[in-house]
Amino acid sequence: MTLADHARAVLGLAVTSVWLALALSSGSVRAQAPEGSDSWQIPESAATESNPTPINAAVLAKGQSLYKTKCQRCHAADGSGRGPEADPRHPAGDLTDRRVAARNPDGVMFYRIWNGRAKPKMPAMKADLTRTDVWTIVQYVKTLRK
Repeated sequence: MTLADHARAVLGLAVTSVWLALALSSGSVRAQAPEGSDSWQIPESAATESNPTPINAAVLAKGQSLYKTKCQRCHAADGSGRGPEADPRHPAGDLTDRRVAARNPDGVMFYRIWNGRAKPKMPAMKADLTRTDVWTIVQYVKTLRK
């Protein structure tokens, strides 16, 4: 790791820590939704919820397979949010952007996938996937970050 890479990693950790401290001190960790849209159903504890699924080759392979069947059509193969079924008026989230990722720790991502929302549309996966499957997708999605 170069000095520049190390500095970026430390800065990213610092920004995430400050965000979590502010969010937790306010007593509310709700993902921001565009004006006029339904909000995400994310518990206050989500920001500190740990992913119980270990990261290993088998988990990442399964996560990639689940992502391809459940997420790729809107989020695209590369996670850019420009999939063939993405709504051009309300594009799917860009899963490659590290700045956005800093605001969406594992627990927040889990509940976004699990519960979905109506506007802009993000289908809830709790009827189609197990909790373990969703945590597995979260582990894979983190590999898409630039």
